[in-house]
Amino acid sequence: MPEPKAMQPFLSKVRSAGAVRWPAYAYGLIALLACGFAFVGLDRSNFWTDELFTLHVIGHDGGLAEVWRRALTDTHPPLYYFGLYGWSRLGGTGEAWLRLPSAVFAVLALLVTARALWRRFSPAAIGFALAASSVSMFWFEQSQNARSYTLSMLLSAGLLSSALALHERWRARSEFPRWHLLLVFALGTAGGLTHSYVLLTAGMVLAWLLWVIPDLRVRAAVVLAGLLILAANVAYVWVLLHATTQDVHGGLWFDTGAKFFWGQTRMAKRDLVVAGAGAATTLLVLAAVWRRWKHGRGALQSRVPDGGRTALQLALCVLLGVIASGIVVSYAIAPSYSSRNLLTAAPFAWVLLAWCYDAAGPRLATRGSQAMAALLVLLVAGNLSLLSGRFIERNEAWRNTAQFVAQMPGCAGAPVAVMQPYKFGPSTPAYRELAARDFYGHYAAAHTQIQAWMPSELVGRHRISALSAQLAERAANAQAGGCTLLLWGVHDLDGDSALTLAQDLARAPGIAPRRIAVQTFLRGRRASTRWRMIPDGFVFYALPPAAPGAPATDPGALVKLPDGVLGDRYVVTLLGPAHGAAAADTFLMQRFSYKGDAPRQEQVIAPRVSCDLPMRAGDDIRPDPDAPGCSTPAPH
Repeated sequence: MPEPKAMQPFLSKVRSAGAVRWPAYAYGLIALLACGFAFVGLDRSNFWTDELFTLHVIGHDGGLAEVWRRALTDTHPPLYYFGLYGWSRLGGTGEAWLRLPSAVFAVLALLVTARALWRRFSPAAIGFALAASSVSMFWFEQSQNARSYTLSMLLSAGLLSSALALHERWRARSEFPRWHLLLVFALGTAGGLTHSYVLLTAGMVLAWLLWVIPDLRVRAAVVLAGLLILAANVAYVWVLLHATTQDVHGGLWFDTGAKFFWGQTRMAKRDLVVAGAGAATTLLVLAAVWRRWKHGRGALQSRVPDGGRTALQLALCVLLGVIASGIVVSYAIAPSYSSRNLLTAAPFAWVLLAWCYDAAGPRLATRGSQAMAALLVLLVAGNLSLLSGRFIERNEAWRNTAQFVAQMPGCAGAPVAVMQPYKFGPSTPAYRELAARDFYGHYAAAHTQIQAWMPSELVGRHRISALSAQLAERAANAQAGGCTLLLWGVHDLDGDSALTLAQDLARAPGIAPRRIAVQTFLRGRRASTRWRMIPDGFVFYALPPAAPGAPATDPGALVKLPDGVLGDRYVVTLLGPAHGAAAADTFLMQRFSYKGDAPRQEQVIAPRVSCDLPMRAGDDIRPDPDAPGCSTPAPH
């Protein structure tokens, strides 16, 4: 049916607007799907170590005073803990309930950023920035993490929005923007008491306001706000440094040095725009370089509205300032530089994505630009495959390993030795109790007797008579019958270090000639936009000595758990001193694949060490025999 002539101009405008805006609608749909999936599978993955520490801080009936006391054992400010403590009073401490605020904050951070960028960038640019961010690895992980990162992102988004609004209001009316200043002050204060890197973000926002607003009254108010925010945080840091039991000056995994700083910065970039979204961003950067080369200096800025250029200026000031000040703080106060801490300022990085799209992205005026727009949408949409991770176990295997230990034959009511997470905190009695009660104990069967030990104690380099006797008895049970559990380990162990620990257990006093079985557990790890299963979580138990010349046979699963939980099994056998190598032993390492692949085995030679050096976060499970103060025993 032909269109009425009177309607043709109107319909032409409608079609034109739809053609121009379709990328914005597509990106909006991507972001909407990602936001919806933030609330899917909130309890599919068990708590991981940092979340278990959150639960330690808030999981009690001691009130806010006890939250404050426990928060001082951490390095994070207490505001998030205070809020989550109140939330837990309403609905308990289950995974879904405690993670729900993080999902809400993550979505709100996107919405507040969208509001800040509105009218400063095109709808398609805003959509691209939010869609790419919502399918980033950082947003995906933190939106279901009971930690302070999404609240920090929300506060950073608020600082972005309020600073731009303050500047815009001052330019439009040249009047004192008292309410905007109060909002910046309130957000900066709350941010500093939520995460120390939001304090750095607030400081850079205030520095930018001093730079762009010449009004002396406004500048005086900005300086006063900065001093008050700084005073509150300096007071807290002073209390923290005098109260914390953490070794913040070198006992944590943070480091200093150009290589570490560069590695963490690269990791932050990777977690900000991953896989397809990263490729789309790279295409825009290349297009910007080409446009700048072909059309001259103003070719990029002329495509971006004035408000977008102002937002870019603020974003660059904050991001570069946070990087620089994070490095300075790591040297001047305590090492703290990390990708996660940097990405508390993620909303300012989202501004860069929006600017790149408007400065170099397609305008849909030609078929070529329409094809580029479609390619960018498809690249970002490809990251939606990340959402399948909502249906698998992605975190450390605390829950599954606990179920395995609880069902081991003959082990009901028996004491359980666990490996102290030595990279998380010092090996003091308080931290051992924390690991036993709140980490391993959270998912363990009720009334399980758990005691945490350092690796050197478990393998006899630092001999503990009661522990050695317990392990020797469990090893003997491999032949006599009874509980054969030697060790349960989750945090600070990977596949290689677990097998190293198994070798040292196999030659520990009272265990040889029994073999050591290592049962691994599976969790998902991202590989580009897909997920692959990796070993995480280990249970070590004793097996009888192998019969001479017996073929490699899988001992089988000691406990039956659902499909997809148990990973490969390893059997480690001490063969004796290594021929031709002083102070070393030979081990037979056998692997039995959970996928049903053919068994694999090899002989390896491992050094024999007896030193008991203090362990720090960067140390390996087995000390380096050549390290200062580390002696090697004579061959036996």
